[in-house]
Amino acid sequence: MSPQQQQDIPRVLEIAKNSGWKFCCCVRERLAFAFDLKLMYYPAVRSETGLGESSNSTNRKGHFMKRNTMNTFGLATLLLATANFCRADITLFQDNFESGNLTQWVGKDGAAPNGKIVADPLNPTNHVLTFTAVNSYGDMFSATPLNVSRPRPYILSFDFLGIPDPNDPSRGNGGFIGIANEPSASAQEFWIAGTYFPALTVPPPVATVLTVDGAWHHYDIDFRSVVQSNGLTQTLLMLEDWFNFDSVPGDAFFDNLRVVGVFDPNTILAQVPCEGPAPGKEWKNHGDYVSTVSAVVNLYLSENLITAAEADQMMSIAGGSNCGKK
Repeated sequence: MSPQQQQDIPRVLEIAKNSGWKFCCCVRERLAFAFDLKLMYYPAVRSETGLGESSNSTNRKGHFMKRNTMNTFGLATLLLATANFCRADITLFQDNFESGNLTQWVGKDGAAPNGKIVADPLNPTNHVLTFTAVNSYGDMFSATPLNVSRPRPYILSFDFLGIPDPNDPSRGNGGFIGIANEPSASAQEFWIAGTYFPALTVPPPVATVLTVDGAWHHYDIDFRSVVQSNGLTQTLLMLEDWFNFDSVPGDAFFDNLRVVGVFDPNTILAQVPCEGPAPGKEWKNHGDYVSTVSAVVNLYLSENLITAAEADQMMSIAGGSNCGKK
């Protein structure tokens, strides 16, 4: 990022703070992405920031500085409009096991699952999942398929507690979690996280080894590459207490399971630059900008890449921006 861009960021952030902007995780990423778009679409910006050369950049410096200031503030208003939509987590599945039942789950091949809700060994007021028997090829599966047909990050989040055997450190702990296409021993399985790395069936960095040290650990794993590389459109969450290495039931615990699809409206809105439809050309008016956004959003909607609610969300952002306003 150039010195000019670095100077602009605090100014935009200050506008945001004074406007009561609720900050979220990707503010800096959004700002950097916005400036990258300016450099991509506007050669004059590259010239002024020292990232490109233009033979007549000096003659138009005054006009450029005025336009650059307005563009910066135009970007600021669009960033402000998208602030609360920085990352929208579309929940596909969640279970914190406080319901007291496992109605969201089914067993393998029609059998009852060996999962059991018990008191948290480290916090008796909390309820968690453990297993009454060890197994293989999956033990319990989410009853309803998860829709993973849209191209976006898919995040598997959970807490895991593995209790080592104090009398036999070599004894395995069989906590494993992954996804499968059906609740069957013959299913296409993808073991994403577990206590024994060689048994994981997805490549790094998705493959995650679970820590077994008698303490709870939280994990957030993006498995979109597994979805994309295998052409998955729907899947089931899958858990087990693996039988290998003399593993015994009751020493692996899961809690706060959640699978989300992450939707960032900025990735689509960025295709319609706030400054104008082409380098050196401004929007006729705000309606011109909004109608162009609408065309892009409708294209994504028609291809089932976004939901109707997400389309409405982006149109609300575009409508609330100052892009195209004189």
